[in-house]
Amino acid sequence: MKAATVFVKLSFCGFPLIFAEKYEKSVGFARSLLSVYVKFTSVRYTEKGSDICGGGREVSLIGEERKQKIVEWIEREGKVKTSELIERLNVSGESIRRYLEELEKEHRIKRVYGGAVLHQSVSFQPMMISNMDGIRRIAYTAFQLVEDDMLLYIGHGVAPEQVAARLRGRNLTVVTPSLMVAKALFEQRAKGVFTGDIQLLGGTIDPKHLVTVGEQVLQQLKAYVFDMAILSVEGVDASLGLTCDAHGLSTVTQAVLDQTRQCYLLADHTQFNQQKRYRVSDFSKVTTIISDFPEPTDWKRALAEYEVEWRFAP
Repeated sequence: MKAATVFVKLSFCGFPLIFAEKYEKSVGFARSLLSVYVKFTSVRYTEKGSDICGGGREVSLIGEERKQKIVEWIEREGKVKTSELIERLNVSGESIRRYLEELEKEHRIKRVYGGAVLHQSVSFQPMMISNMDGIRRIAYTAFQLVEDDMLLYIGHGVAPEQVAARLRGRNLTVVTPSLMVAKALFEQRAKGVFTGDIQLLGGTIDPKHLVTVGEQVLQQLKAYVFDMAILSVEGVDASLGLTCDAHGLSTVTQAVLDQTRQCYLLADHTQFNQQKRYRVSDFSKVTTIISDFPEPTDWKRALAEYEVEWRFAP
């Protein structure tokens, strides 16, 4: 009990807060320190410090959790206002400004006038996206289904790229033919927030879609049985199923569908009732469609035939 008594005394003079703050980048260390602190003291530290010691700043772990909530809100909503964050988190404007500054330094968000938006890295090519808000919501919903230790396939398209950009903290193996997905994962890896393996399939590069295609890719895919595949195609139609605008894309997607346990198709409403040049498949191998719109009434019969779940991303 002697050690406990010493720790209580140190905690009363603010030492645990200062010590945790010094090592705030080590969330695991801060979590361990906090658990000991809570066990041996009954002092409650608030945004403005302890009622007993006074003046101490909040335990760093709480700050990390608040920062994570801010990132999640931005991912779902596209942008958040500083005034809204103050109200949602019930903290001071000074604290919010500090959180946003730290998140920007970590390249997770970008501060703008009155708030913040999601950090977007420079793309290989300029691209106009007409429904970015819906795509972000789809990607956020899909990301929540990804678990550690999975063998995960992520295909081409803006929505799958957005999923890849959200895989912070996940430890899994990702296989992809997409240069943009690989780039997003590599950036997360360089920041130390993605610890999984990245396997980029080698083949001929499709310059329009920035993916590898061809026989070499198809041969490599034969070595895998994926736990989950996250896919996107250019056209989704109730009668025709999944279609692509490039033959190479269609053959690669067909091969993946044959070798995955679960297939999640990400489809925003702009892809509905679109029939492109090359047919990929009907809905028989699709587990779930994740969309920014509720299931269309005239699709219910076709999807029910193959027991496809429709998941609306609010």
